[in-house]
Amino acid sequence: MDDDAPDVTQPEPDDDTPRSGVAAADEARGRLRDLDDAPLDQHVEVLEDVHRRLQEGLADLDEG
Repeated sequence: MDDDAPDVTQPEPDDDTPRSGVAAADEARGRLRDLDDAPLDQHVEVLEDVHRRLQEGLADLDEG
């Protein structure tokens, strides 16, 4: 992973949202929650990070 990437926000354990069973998707969903509190000028960074995580998750599924 990229050392310059923002920290990962993990889904809250008491969250009622069902898990997908795909770690990358669950992490991406957790990262999207950061948009609620992030200033607008940080949204692109968060969305690019989510996109990268989902691409990596798909690549991992293809390899598995």
